[in-house]
Amino acid sequence: MKKFGRIVLVPLTLLLLISTALFAGGKQETPEAAASGEKKEMALKGEIKIAHDNPEWQSIWEHFGQASKADIGIEGIPTEFETQVYKSRVKVDLGTNRAPAVFKWWFGYRAQELMDADLIADLSDVWAEVGDNFAPGIKEALTLDGVPYALPFNTGYWVWYYSIPAYEAMGFKPPKTWAELENQLAAFQENGISGIGNTIGSSRWTSFIVPQEILYRIDHEFYTDLMNGKAHYTDATMVKAMEIWKSWLDNGYFAPMDATYVEDIPRMMKEGTLAMAPFGDWYGGILQQQGLKPNEDYGLMILPPVTDRGAGAIILEVSPLCVGKNTPNLDLAKAWMKWYASSQSAADILWGELRFASTLNVTMDMIKADDPVLAYEYELLENYPTKLIRFWEATPVEIVEHAVDEFNRMLVNPGEYMDILQSIEAKAKEVWPNYGVSY
Repeated sequence: MKKFGRIVLVPLTLLLLISTALFAGGKQETPEAAASGEKKEMALKGEIKIAHDNPEWQSIWEHFGQASKADIGIEGIPTEFETQVYKSRVKVDLGTNRAPAVFKWWFGYRAQELMDADLIADLSDVWAEVGDNFAPGIKEALTLDGVPYALPFNTGYWVWYYSIPAYEAMGFKPPKTWAELENQLAAFQENGISGIGNTIGSSRWTSFIVPQEILYRIDHEFYTDLMNGKAHYTDATMVKAMEIWKSWLDNGYFAPMDATYVEDIPRMMKEGTLAMAPFGDWYGGILQQQGLKPNEDYGLMILPPVTDRGAGAIILEVSPLCVGKNTPNLDLAKAWMKWYASSQSAADILWGELRFASTLNVTMDMIKADDPVLAYEYELLENYPTKLIRFWEATPVEIVEHAVDEFNRMLVNPGEYMDILQSIEAKAKEVWPNYGVSY
């Protein structure tokens, strides 16, 4: 099976996502071209299966399906799965005629394993028709082995959302140094306010978030090396990150571990009983869905670095939409993807219900009017030129899955951090040679 290596740094052109290219407006199309495209797509009608792992967004996916039926006669029928079930179920179905027509997946190594198994459709023809609806660099970021395999569902950055009621109650502003951050965490704890929302519960995957957020702020080049098999989980930099995390756990800085990130964390932030939570900027849409208002109930910050070697970097997450190569409705699936990329109906759902600026039909004026916190993030990003792929996608799946379980163990047994690192290191030594990396 074909393997691949270093994928942590994304193409520099993807930085245009936060420049005028993203916010200049939608693609200008002649009436003749639009009419021609409409006639071509209207000839295809029917239903397609859409699979996703966001139960909290099921109604939104239903809205996509209803809108596409109204616009082009192709109805998307979504099915929701919990993430852990989804990962295995979809991979099994993709090898059969039960393959979903359209499905949400992940970037990096998780996409490569599907490409290696020849389970994802080549979307070159889709990109040729609708590529002008996306910012420069997006197609390249979603291309593996020369094949564009997806359209972007969301391209976002990992930031820290904070509770304005909690910060105002303490008279705090977002910290400018790491020492100030830790002083704030201690003060919140002393005053009965949980510092950080990071859950174990039903969202197993979230256990990697805090160690990731600490590690690359110590040394983002080390993070890159670790993701690519050029550094080790038992190296001093990783040990330092775990020791910081251990001190936070020992000091009681976290919200209850059974708090859910969809319901409980937003409620606690609105109440002012939780200070902050680290997530991708897609989380702003969840906060708003739960009734929180930007700049009133919550704000956004990017944490300061731990050392100078952690400055100027930020985590990037790309969430792709793919087409199952074995779906019996391949033509319908590609027609649906063209609709998704080019229609104002789809853009209105992406922005209006999810706060995703996935296509050029979402402008900066719309973002500023509806979500000033996200607009502020785009201003902040000018100071973070180094984009790093999220841990979940940046290193081999076998290592990630083992590490996530070990990090969950860390949440309840922080004193075992060296044993945890040694366990992950052993898995890395087992896995990396399979990817052609001498570890």
